[in-house]
Amino acid sequence: MSDDLVNWKTQIRKGYLELCILLLIRRHQRLYGFDLLEKLRNIELELKEGTLYPLLNRMTTDKVLKAVWETENLKGHPRKFYSLTAEGTRLLDAMKSEFGSMVKIYDSI
Repeated sequence: MSDDLVNWKTQIRKGYLELCILLLIRRHQRLYGFDLLEKLRNIELELKEGTLYPLLNRMTTDKVLKAVWETENLKGHPRKFYSLTAEGTRLLDAMKSEFGSMVKIYDSI
């Protein structure tokens, strides 16, 4: 694979990945990191923990996601669950609209 294609895929994937993460969290209402990794793998969107967790932290800092640690009713370790904030819902709706427009343009070409 050429360097140009690798660079292009990297840039496309960054925004697409964030969109997919937000879509999955909205669909399931809340997810913890490892569960999110599994769901991404199930749809053949491979991702490393070293990529996911900084992204989740940034989206939490940006108030797109809300993170809550849960220890009750869990066997094993505490888990940090992520859910969409009101800002996250607005952002996701805008991202979906923009992505849909981009796909229409692509399809029309």
